[in-house]
Amino acid sequence: MDENQWIVTQEAADRLGVTPARVRQLIAEGKLTGRKLGGKYRGQWLIKEEDIVKRLADKGEFGSMRVKNRMTRKPVTAGPKTTYNEAMRLMERNDIQHLPILNKKDQLIGIVSHSDMLEAEPSRVSTLSVYEIASLLEKVTMDQIMTHPVKAISQDCAISEAAHYMLEEEIGCLPVLDGDEVVGIITDTDIFKTFVEVTGGGEAGTRIEAKLPNEMGQLAAFTKAVTDAGSWIVSLAITYDESGDYFFIDMKERRGDEDKIRVEIEKLGTVEYIQFTPCSDEHLLSLG
Repeated sequence: MDENQWIVTQEAADRLGVTPARVRQLIAEGKLTGRKLGGKYRGQWLIKEEDIVKRLADKGEFGSMRVKNRMTRKPVTAGPKTTYNEAMRLMERNDIQHLPILNKKDQLIGIVSHSDMLEAEPSRVSTLSVYEIASLLEKVTMDQIMTHPVKAISQDCAISEAAHYMLEEEIGCLPVLDGDEVVGIITDTDIFKTFVEVTGGGEAGTRIEAKLPNEMGQLAAFTKAVTDAGSWIVSLAITYDESGDYFFIDMKERRGDEDKIRVEIEKLGTVEYIQFTPCSDEHLLSLG
């Protein structure tokens, strides 16, 4: 096999604009062709280059922050007459927290969460035996405990809007529709994974935080200053202060030199505040 047709995980991640962990996930999902390297490179992957090229060319997949590219496809579902015990087994077997409920026409009519299931159980101080509880729960069906009407979303909705709706409605997931068909489900975990990916979580490098006037051209000038200093920008996020007069940059870069970056940024003359934090300084603490 021609070795020039294969690239290493980091190069694939750089070209796709994702993390190496996301590349490995795509391999596991069968969306990229990969093979393990043996010997001293045990645990490393090579990815077929033509798969990367194809994915870059497919605008519906690459770089899209649409729900359809972040959701779990073909979600496990249940019917309105599915019993409590059957539903619990489905959740445990598939390691899921939500069950969309479909009628006989495969139309979405409700949703049941793991917390709904727990609320349906008898009190822990009940005098019922284990066998009596199991018998009682066998008579409980999903149409008795499901949430309805159920909130759902189109597969073409932006991830940011899906996150907004979930916060607004105080829910942990949204079934995803293509027309009237349930084609997926997106959860708060999916949103969290997307946030980590787009903000460069887990990537090596340095975090740069800065405050600038909310004026046209400030962002472009700042990013140019960083790249002029020889940095590779991994991620970039922007928030605004309450007045709207300033915005805050949260950027992750790698391969840059802090002193060179500072020199270039000082040339702008408009940066109110700047802080550099190497990602190696950000640790998960374990207490107790």
